[in-house]
Amino acid sequence: MYRLPIYAHRGWTKHEPENTLEAMKEAMIQTAADGIEFDLQLTKDRIAIVTHDLNLKRMLGISKCVNDCTLNEIRSQKIKGSRHCINTFSELLAWAIPNKVPMNIELKESFIGRTADLEIVVKKTQHLPNVHYSSFHLEVLQQVKVMNPTAEVAFIPKRKFDWTRLNDLPWIDALHVNKHFFYKEKYWNIAQDLNKVLRFYSITGKEKWLQKPQHPSIVGWITDEPNRVADAQRYVDSYVEE
Repeated sequence: MYRLPIYAHRGWTKHEPENTLEAMKEAMIQTAADGIEFDLQLTKDRIAIVTHDLNLKRMLGISKCVNDCTLNEIRSQKIKGSRHCINTFSELLAWAIPNKVPMNIELKESFIGRTADLEIVVKKTQHLPNVHYSSFHLEVLQQVKVMNPTAEVAFIPKRKFDWTRLNDLPWIDALHVNKHFFYKEKYWNIAQDLNKVLRFYSITGKEKWLQKPQHPSIVGWITDEPNRVADAQRYVDSYVEE
């Protein structure tokens, strides 16, 4: 059977709040996910926490930015509609490392210009296998690569990104790309020509093309539906270049 690795987007969010430790555990126990995808932001007191938004309004109901709040302020509030608090990166690692969970770590905007704090994150994971870093922010990824040249870094391009720019970014190893914009042969070929790999997000498991062998540049999926994606790939034969 040919099946590309599946990363559970923010954990298994059907039953637990996104990016919580509970959602990550559920993803690895209850689904066909091979690994987890999660987001890191940085608090005012320089603690990496596992949450997506810079503003805490959606998750905690308070209209303040993560980097304007201390960890204690953030942990004093429960995630809306749940009994859970936002977890720290260290708490997640305390579970993920002994369980050898592959991780896609997305570094968010609060890490821009915070070199020393970013280095703490990188050092915590630099000896782990099956870990890669992703970000919309090239400057953050470039710093990661300087700190750990063996780390896999994945750029997340926006819709209007000029792919010819990749010629000037040899240190980028991968791209994490939206299927709606970039699931096209011309982008697969550019990635292959430049020795980069692709993981696609916004995958639902309903895509007809999941049932076909994928281009060699495509190495994984990031999805809210790990089981559905796994089922779609269940009987796919290995890719053979013509």
